[in-house]
Amino acid sequence: MQKKKIIVVAIFVVVVIAAGLIIWDQPRKKVEFLLEKNAIEQAAKAYFQAEMAENYQQVYAYLASSSDYKKTHSYEEYLKDVKNSPVRIQTYRIVDIYRLRDNDNRENYPAVEKFVQVEVDVDIKYADTGEKRVYNYSFTFLKEKGIWYKG
Repeated sequence: MQKKKIIVVAIFVVVVIAAGLIIWDQPRKKVEFLLEKNAIEQAAKAYFQAEMAENYQQVYAYLASSSDYKKTHSYEEYLKDVKNSPVRIQTYRIVDIYRLRDNDNRENYPAVEKFVQVEVDVDIKYADTGEKRVYNYSFTFLKEKGIWYKG
């Protein structure tokens, strides 16, 4: 009898927690963030590794198809832009990943499931002057068809 009560109480607690996660937005968002964080971080790392290696084909592949840049620039145009730029990423450090949100702009971004911000400190070297600087950027990453891309 005592064992049955414990099982009933445990089931009740699980149901209440599950209902809370569904009903209350903040806990649901925190759980969702925890489930997505690793994939977001891996996408950001892959993108910046490709940038540092100057693997332009891979960098272009990591851009979301619905990103404003990729919608308006072919790979050939991208190559021209990047080869004319003196900016080269030397190192990067992910500072924070935040503001995971659903797509509330389906009209302009129909393929995007979610957006997130990835804050990064980037060490830049200017090829033309040799000058080095550290910049802090917040990049938007997009989830399309279950995969994270740079926006």
